[in-house]
Amino acid sequence: MFRYNPADTTSADNGGTLLVSTSGARFERIFDGAVNVKWFGARGDGSHDDTTAIQQAIDAKRGTVFMPKGKYLTSAPIVVQTGDSLVGEGPESTIIEKTTVTAATLGTRTMWSAVDNYNVDAVIIALAPNNDYVRYLHIEGIMAKRGAAPETLPKNASYCFYAPRIYFLTQKNVEYRHADTGYYTVNAWMVTLERVSSRWVTKGFVCGDYDAQGGGGTSHTVTSCWAGACEKWAWKINVSYSNFIACGADYIGYNPANPPEFIYQLRGVALTLSGCGTEEATGTLLSVYNIPSIGLSSSVNVVGFMTYNYYGPAAGETYAVSVKNSSMLTLTGGDMAIVGNPGAKFAEITNSAKLFINGLSTNRDYLDDAQTVCTTLGEVSISGAKMKSLTNGQEKRDSYSTNGSINIVGAWNKGLLKFTDSTSREASHLWVDALGSLRIKKGVEPTSDSDGQVVGEQNVKRGTSVQSADGSQATFYIPHGLGNTPNFYNVIPASAKASGIQHVGADSSNIIVYYAAAPGSAANGLIWKWEARL
Repeated sequence: MFRYNPADTTSADNGGTLLVSTSGARFERIFDGAVNVKWFGARGDGSHDDTTAIQQAIDAKRGTVFMPKGKYLTSAPIVVQTGDSLVGEGPESTIIEKTTVTAATLGTRTMWSAVDNYNVDAVIIALAPNNDYVRYLHIEGIMAKRGAAPETLPKNASYCFYAPRIYFLTQKNVEYRHADTGYYTVNAWMVTLERVSSRWVTKGFVCGDYDAQGGGGTSHTVTSCWAGACEKWAWKINVSYSNFIACGADYIGYNPANPPEFIYQLRGVALTLSGCGTEEATGTLLSVYNIPSIGLSSSVNVVGFMTYNYYGPAAGETYAVSVKNSSMLTLTGGDMAIVGNPGAKFAEITNSAKLFINGLSTNRDYLDDAQTVCTTLGEVSISGAKMKSLTNGQEKRDSYSTNGSINIVGAWNKGLLKFTDSTSREASHLWVDALGSLRIKKGVEPTSDSDGQVVGEQNVKRGTSVQSADGSQATFYIPHGLGNTPNFYNVIPASAKASGIQHVGADSSNIIVYYAAAPGSAANGLIWKWEARL
């Protein structure tokens, strides 16, 4: 129903909410609620080009634009701006399918020294004015995709959602498909995403982009979002004081011809991932490093992260976790196992970076410096460590801290500490034996509970020597194994034949026992208790 507005003589016919007769009379649609794209001629039948009708509905600026169930074909990007709201009936019901590789002709916009290019091939573009942001944009209940299938259109440098500068963005129940990048923002803050997915794309999500001019962002709350079937990466998260909750990444890095760069790239200050994970994926699992463009190091918290069928880093890469350039990563809880890929290592920490691990389960021995590699002042701190074998589930480490003390529970083969010199790579192993003594062994790992020496007595040797007498020999040699001439040595006869010692001496190899007269002949008749120390 329309009504005649005699006071309006200038408004243009938009085909939906305002019509102009041949005589110039203006008729306004009477409605309460959302603007329906079908008022403007959109068909949503999967056959006709609905680009113009959808754009006219948005440009009418009369509130929420509603897209009823249907497949809406478009031949050019749909442009949204500040205050727009685009709502459908759900990603499986309301589908916007761009059928061409046609790019927008919107030119560039500037923000301080950054220049944003809007001449891109995208399904939806959030267009900002010069020196400003898109604000209060809402998108809900739609699917936006390029082509009917992943290979229908060449991906090139294309996007499903493209928004270089935006804040107060909300998206809910939205799915993106078949582009080079599914979801893309550069300078973004106060963003809320809920149940948004990016599938069958080269790159899943870019939440802020420090590699672009003026990139980055803050204050994101991202819940139950998913990147699936992505070749290069699932999540590039370049924002600070933000939370990503129960987000996933599945089937990542599946194309050997286009190997993945990472699964999660995490760059920001006070950035937290909680209850996130990945399944059926290849590539660097967590990549954390600094932000040169703003002169900050990243500080990232990852809580309760889980992997299932994670196959480790891609060919040519080594580490599942990478922390670099004065950045800091804290891993708390969760289970991060690497399936296959015996050459993969757990983590690299380099260039003054720090890694803190607390209560993380994995099938890799990340207390072993062959698995967690620190270089160029990198540091790692581990507590509550739990490493388990996929074959038998055996826990290999259990350490924890309480009341300011550090407690390590274990034995010579479960709970020892290994210290390695960073230059020579010489190692020593430290553990508590069954009697409660602290023991140390240099070189290879211990083979029994009594291996090595009790700490404080590593320069002490003692034992029992049993030798035979032939009736003519008056000097006997007992090897002490210290490698140098001891400062103290003592020999006590422990058999009748061994009595009568005249004096005792020592050199770098032996304690030397001298008799004034040769003891009488006796097989194994000479028994001494001896001790030597440096």
